[in-house]
Amino acid sequence: MSINFSQYGNELVVENNKIVFDHNIRYVIEVNDTLIILLEIPNNIRYLNNVFGINKNGEIKWRIQSVGDVFPLKNQLPFENLMVNGTDVFVSDFYGRRFSLNPTNGEILSSDVVR
Repeated sequence: MSINFSQYGNELVVENNKIVFDHNIRYVIEVNDTLIILLEIPNNIRYLNNVFGINKNGEIKWRIQSVGDVFPLKNQLPFENLMVNGTDVFVSDFYGRRFSLNPTNGEILSSDVVR
């Protein structure tokens, strides 16, 4: 069953619950009764971990785990892209570093590089 929602700019409304994010929403994709939200971060702003999981009641379930907690990365960047293949969820940054994440809790599972 899909989650009914609406979005405009930096606002997401699910089940009459409005969530206002710090930045505009770039993508919303539903996976396993969770809306995965990727925020669009302007180039001149330092804002990391810009992926959120929202439940069917319109509550924030999680914010993506910091990549630095899992992998020793230099120059961590905000995520630019969100991809779903079945129930597999991936995010990538400007450098083409791709991370697999658990859509249930936002934990980073693995990493590779795409170009």
